[in-house]
This record gives sequence, C-alpha cells and structure tokens, in this order.
Amino acid sequence: MRHVIGTMTGTSMDGIDAVSISVQGYGLEIKASFLEMATEPIDDLQQQLRHLATGTGCDTDLKEASLQVGRKTLHAITQLGIDNIDLIALHGQTIFHDPPKSVQLIDTSPIENQFSCTILTDPRAADLQLGGQGAPITPLADWVMFRDQTCDTAVVNLGGFCNITILPKNCTPDDILGFDLCCCNLLLDAIARERLGLPFDQSGEHAMQGEVHDALCNKLKSKLQEQYNQQRSLGSNDDLGAWILEQSSQTQTNDLLATTTKAIGSFIQSMTASTTRILIAGGGVHNEALVKAIGINAQKTDTFGVPTQAREAMAMAILGTLATDGVSITLPQITGRQKTSNLVGWTQASP
Repeated sequence: MRHVIGTMTGTSMDGIDAVSISVQGYGLEIKASFLEMATEPIDDLQQQLRHLATGTGCDTDLKEASLQVGRKTLHAITQLGIDNIDLIALHGQTIFHDPPKSVQLIDTSPIENQFSCTILTDPRAADLQLGGQGAPITPLADWVMFRDQTCDTAVVNLGGFCNITILPKNCTPDDILGFDLCCCNLLLDAIARERLGLPFDQSGEHAMQGEVHDALCNKLKSKLQEQYNQQRSLGSNDDLGAWILEQSSQTQTNDLLATTTKAIGSFIQSMTASTTRILIAGGGVHNEALVKAIGINAQKTDTFGVPTQAREAMAMAILGTLATDGVSITLPQITGRQKTSNLVGWTQASP
C-alpha cells in the first residue's frame, strides 16, 4: 500500500486543499481510498494573485507569490500529519490559462526541504507541449474514483468553471469523455464582490431571495452555450463577469444572482439530463440555489467516499500515482493532444 498526497487550489483562489489517500494496486488497476483533508486559507494572497492574473505583475512579484503559495501548501500538507509519504503531487495556483500557455504558480522548494519522497508538479505542461488544451485534467482520476459497471455517470465539478466527466457504464479510459462546460463560481463570485462587497453568495442566500428575470436568464444561457460550443478549455477572460454586470445595471442584486444561478444550473442540467447518475463536487455544492437549479437527481460525491471539497486534490494524488506507474495522465480524446507512446505526465521536482 502506498500513501500519496495531492494538493489543489482552484480559480476561486480561496484556499489550498491537501488530501491524503491510500493506494492499492498498480497502474490502471489501482484502488484509491480517501484518508484525510486539510485546507490552508489564502485570503491574504487573493488580491496579489488576482493582480498577477491580469498579467500586470513583474518577475519579482511572480517569484514572491510563488514562494508564498509553496509555503502555504507545505502548511496544508503538514496539517495532515502523515508520517510515511510515498509521493506528493502539487498542482499550484493557476493565474493564467490560454493554451498553449498556462501558468500554475508554486515554488516547490519549501516542500522539497521538508520531505524526502518523490515530488511532482506542473501536470499540464506535457499535454500542452503536445498541442493539447492541458484541461480538463481530472477525467482519468474520475474514472478511478467513480466508474460503474451498470450505469452511466456524469461527474460535475462546480468550481470557478464547471467541467464535466462522462463515464459510460463499464467503460475503459478510451471511452471517457470530458469537457469544460461554462463559467460557474467565477461569475457568481464576481457579482457578489461587485454588488455585495462579499467574496461569494454564502449558501446562495441572496440568490434564493431574488426573482429570475427570464429575458436576462435566456441571454446568459446563450452565452454559456457559446462557451461550450467553442470546445476548448476555459480560463483567462472567460468568466463573463464584466458582461453580466453591463447587462444588468438596472437589475436588483438578489434578482441578478437568482437569474445567473438559474441560468448556470439549468444549463448544467440540460447537458447531463441523459445521464443515469449525476455526481456533483466542488465549492458550488454549498450553493443551495445552484444545486436546486441543477436538479434533484444530483448526488454529492461524498456518497461514494470522496468529500466534495476533496475531489480535485484527490484527483491530483491519483494522477501523480498513475504517472509514477507509467500511465499518461491526460486523454487525447479530451484535451486534443497528440497521441504518443511517451509518458504524458508531471514534472519531477524532487528527488
């Protein structure tokens, strides 16, 4: 049995998640079990990271932010209290994603100085070098965690962007589908910051107090459909925040949140309606208005042994394990990368 740690911090920039898992087996035959999770807040870095995401920072700013992300990632890992670690897989903080360029900030030296095990980082670079989008990156890990012999499964990540993994029943990795669907929490959070002065709409409370404006809802759903139709990974400049605020200057804040939440949720519902089992994860699961808009058939991944907030960091741990075992971590039918017999994996930071 191996003990592996994965870390992740998403586009919402609210915290660094570290997850420990136990792994039995080898390669595509592995079985991964969740052990523990810790989260290190990065509220004090948000402003700096958002500034860097606009592309206006200098090299010194990038290095300092990268070091701070590394230190906070180390703190998240040490909170897990795991003594015998075989592998650590570090995603880092995405501040720019527009293929063929993608930047995930993390200085791995604080972690390297603390642990002697293999440390992996930069999981998207190899895929990008092969002409891929570098995303979605979790579908193969979703296959390890959630595939089922008897029913189709859609794994819906309600993060800054919504991305979906489709696992046909009794599928192999070649059968997996995955795609970025549309902006999600990034858009809702942009409204909350601008209109409420809050980082997000806690539990969707303001959205639940508002009324949906059908015309604006339909207009936004058309924009979300446009995002999906581009068939690419979503990233920098795709949050639609400026657009929705411009369209809704005369709309009450609660109504705007209700309308935006309804548009996102109903669009997700329409794209998963034909799937037998719908699993949801990510920060958006705490938004009751969003979950209601998606539909009553959605189940949290907790039901299947993976806490909703842990899924992405657990996926990093699984992908790190697979790469160590010689399995490429991205799938050409999903990212669009070239097919190759070479390993498409991570960058090994240490040893």
